[in-house]
Amino acid sequence: MGMASLRKRGDKWQARVSKTGARSVAKSFTNKADAIKWARKAEIDAEQSTLLGSPQCNITLGAVIARYLREVTPTKKNHRMESYILRGWLKTSIAGKRLGCVSPVDVSKWRDEKLASKTAPGTVRNALAALSAVHRHAALDWGHTSVINPVERIKRPPPGRGRTRRLSGGEIDAVLTATKSPELSTIIAVAVETGMREAEIVGLLRRNVDIERRTALLPDTKNGESRIVPLTTNAIHALEGTLHKAGEAAGKDGRLFAITPHAVSVAFRRAVQRARRRYEGECAASGATPDKTYLLDLRFHDLRHEAVSRLFEKGLNPMEVAAISGHKTLSMLKRYTHLRAEDLAKKLG
Repeated sequence: MGMASLRKRGDKWQARVSKTGARSVAKSFTNKADAIKWARKAEIDAEQSTLLGSPQCNITLGAVIARYLREVTPTKKNHRMESYILRGWLKTSIAGKRLGCVSPVDVSKWRDEKLASKTAPGTVRNALAALSAVHRHAALDWGHTSVINPVERIKRPPPGRGRTRRLSGGEIDAVLTATKSPELSTIIAVAVETGMREAEIVGLLRRNVDIERRTALLPDTKNGESRIVPLTTNAIHALEGTLHKAGEAAGKDGRLFAITPHAVSVAFRRAVQRARRRYEGECAASGATPDKTYLLDLRFHDLRHEAVSRLFEKGLNPMEVAAISGHKTLSMLKRYTHLRAEDLAKKLG
């Protein structure tokens, strides 16, 4: 580590930084402010070079990330997303640097380049959070205690505004018509009716769906807590065929759906694209001007936003909605709630 000292010698200021296990370095300045500035930078440089020549500094950041991917990431619920993000870090020049020599400047430069290339601030924040997690784990569990976490010393982009995309008339029917996946049709219907997350629906087990009580048990959710989701009549109708097939198949894990969350996102995106092309073709044939916002920027997760908003529009209070949606705080719930002004006007009279 480095420790700086400052003293005046004649008409000059001398800054000195002592390095552990190495000779100290000193420099003289006519201006005290310049001496302080140099000393601070020298301290950081000394801190980053403390472990030069030791096993901790000889290992590269890329090697630590690779170990983290093998040993830590597979134990997490969001392992697929974290794996994708960390593999992205492996492709950067930073990954080739020694662990103890990755500076805040290196990371802030990467951040600025990403933002300049129009990468979403939320995407950059997620990448920085993953890199920070690697450094924390390396320090706490793998003995790299003297290596600084560069992410903690830079400013992260502010979180983006929550999406407020609501479904317009006919959009969901158009997507259902366009999809080539029978499973996706059921999953979409359940999502709109219940507000369940994509992974929660795909992970439904036959034994956890109770038709008589009209409930679905989710034993392991994103926030780490189990919850019981009430099923509407429409949700039950959508699930009936799948429940029957699952009962006949008696699969090994009892899952209702054989599709993966990623496959759901891909199938949904393709269905939206087909529905949009069909709509544009119909407009061209009839001479009508197509609505530019129709089926534009529609994502599967927007169905959860739509479902939660509809729950509020039905008159449920925030605690009731949170019990269904699984949001742990009202501030998180607010991001998914975008009520139509015309519907509120009807309630006001």
